[in-house]
Amino acid sequence: MRTGLFYVLVTLITVDVCAAADPSGADVATWDSARVARMVDSARQARRQGDLMTAERLCSAAFETIDRSMLAAFDAYAEFLKAERRAEAQTVRAQSAQLHELKAHQNEGTQPTSTYLGFAPSEGLRAYADLLQARQQPVEAERIRSLALAYQQAQQAQFQRTTLFQQGKDPRGAC
Repeated sequence: MRTGLFYVLVTLITVDVCAAADPSGADVATWDSARVARMVDSARQARRQGDLMTAERLCSAAFETIDRSMLAAFDAYAEFLKAERRAEAQTVRAQSAQLHELKAHQNEGTQPTSTYLGFAPSEGLRAYADLLQARQQPVEAERIRSLALAYQQAQQAQFQRTTLFQQGKDPRGAC
């Protein structure tokens, strides 16, 4: 059975999402929704065929791609706010630093995979998208909205994987 993440990512293909933009409009990261959708689809196919190692490798790559793009977009959001001399720039910069630190600890295996941040990164990305929309950058705004949705769906998929594990089921390749 296909989860919501697949449907979100397929929808994102039509948007041709790239990533966040800095104040000058230059891309700071590449968000390739089509590539992520292919990874997720291939992972599901491998899981159905019993190739759990390949399925897990593909899911992991999809989640990592989403995380990297989210971090780059948060950095771009902080820079955008700083360039506009907005009061919330320091808050968003601190949130970005917190996300980077958490990711580093998770990569080292020194931090639990689930941590309370005190804010929702997907909400921050949506706020960034709203700001871009207000600044007459609708394409960039849609890219960030799509990334926010993909990030939220990836977080939900990670929760579902934890639930499968707790139920004694094999979560490998479930993305």
